[in-house]
Amino acid sequence: MNRATFEQTATRLRPLILRIGYDFFGSADDAEDVAQETLVQLWHYCERLDEGRNIEALALRVAKNCCVNLRRRQHLQVVRGEEHLQTVHPQLSLSPHEELERQEDVSAFDEAVSLLQPRERQLFEMRQMEGLSTEEIAQQTGMAKATVQSMIAMARRKLFNEMKRRKKL
Repeated sequence: MNRATFEQTATRLRPLILRIGYDFFGSADDAEDVAQETLVQLWHYCERLDEGRNIEALALRVAKNCCVNLRRRQHLQVVRGEEHLQTVHPQLSLSPHEELERQEDVSAFDEAVSLLQPRERQLFEMRQMEGLSTEEIAQQTGMAKATVQSMIAMARRKLFNEMKRRKKL
């Protein structure tokens, strides 16, 4: 797909991506962030996209993944912000019940991460904790980008299922 075709396609897909972001977050600002990130990721693959591929389906999948990633980043910022507030302003700390729940959630998540295979855990931590892109991880590990994406997706699925099992959702 050339640049001109991508720009036309992006213009057509942007309202759909914005709607996905808005439905997920309920915020126009977050929806805009999702749309921006989705289009940037699609742009990186622009040359490998052919006209016969269902670009809308790919855009939807990328947008949903961007929503999840943004939610995780926001959650991490909140957790880090709470830790900072508790250090700087102890009077603003969580109630004992809230603190216990937070500690249990963190502990359950850490245990779930420990159940991953070593390579899955390494890739997951590089992506989620260190914030590296798939391309950066592929370069650092010498693995194919598709393999990295697949293993990270598998790790996320395992963690989601384990956390769901623990919370009995």
